[in-house]
Amino acid sequence: MMIVPLLCGLLYALFYFTYQTLSLKFDTERKRAYILSVISSFTMTTLSIPFFINYLRFGLERTFKDGQKGWLGMIGEFGTTFFGVYLFAFTQLTIGYLKYRSQVGLLTGWIHHTVYIGLMFYLARTNTAPIFLTGAVMELPTFDLGLSNLFPSVRNDLRFLSSFFVFRILYHVYLLIDVARLYSRSYMGDSWVPTIMLGLALLMHISWFKGGLSGYVKRQSKIEANVNVNSQMDNKQDLIIDAVSEYDISVKEVLPITPEDSPLITPRTPSVGPSLLLPHIQIPNLNLPNLPSFTELTAALNREKLVESGNGFKEAVKHRWDEQKEKFNTKGQLLGRRSKIDTLNGEESVTIREVVID
Repeated sequence: MMIVPLLCGLLYALFYFTYQTLSLKFDTERKRAYILSVISSFTMTTLSIPFFINYLRFGLERTFKDGQKGWLGMIGEFGTTFFGVYLFAFTQLTIGYLKYRSQVGLLTGWIHHTVYIGLMFYLARTNTAPIFLTGAVMELPTFDLGLSNLFPSVRNDLRFLSSFFVFRILYHVYLLIDVARLYSRSYMGDSWVPTIMLGLALLMHISWFKGGLSGYVKRQSKIEANVNVNSQMDNKQDLIIDAVSEYDISVKEVLPITPEDSPLITPRTPSVGPSLLLPHIQIPNLNLPNLPSFTELTAALNREKLVESGNGFKEAVKHRWDEQKEKFNTKGQLLGRRSKIDTLNGEESVTIREVVID
């Protein structure tokens, strides 16, 4: 049994150093007060999953008996110890009392947590921890609440209220009725303690849910009221403008128009551009020698017997072209150029002549 005090000391040290490290990342006391709540609610929700699944599949009796032994028994013992140390650290000693005392309420903080510390001792001594672990899934809404306070961007009131109603109201009522049955108390040593504790917790949960629901309705009503006020102010402004415009038509002209009143105006782009007046240019006909036909090229290839080689065709074409180029240079020669510019109807005409002499 010496392992339990050692575990308590280690858990408390873990809570303290975790808080000291993470508290530097949050700027308000309210946010820092939810650091340990997020850690505890996440841990307890995770530990409760096997008990919760067993309860849904096999009922309370088998869940209770399986939770007395094996790995489920170890989880039950660790869960009660962990939650008791969390409550002790949150309220009684350095972390809660010295760091964020103003965030711990009298009933929901000091009294509530002190009673639960005593309950954890009772559960550990009477082997009724499986009942507590079966109901520990109710910490899921607390995890959502803590995250919403640490990171406001993930806040969703409907999600929180829905999960709170499902787990801390409906599921809580069902578990309370099941625990209170005569047959259920028979294998729990005829103890009324689990029933009484679940009943008192249910009353507190109903009170919390009522407060949360009322706050949500008030916030939504305030938002709708602000929207209606803004709409009424816009309508009043329109009525004032209409009334004044009856005496002075220019009032609406000087006011900025709304997008609904302004026509869609786009720059006008002419479809026809200005005509481009260019002088009339006459291009002369050039007398060029005829290029060889394909038949002549083929005949030349056959005569020179260059078809057999890979480069024969290219060399034959080059050879034939050189022959025609030489004839062109020797046969024709450009001797002169004469330009004549005539002006007709305000337009200029340029005539270019080329004389070819054999």
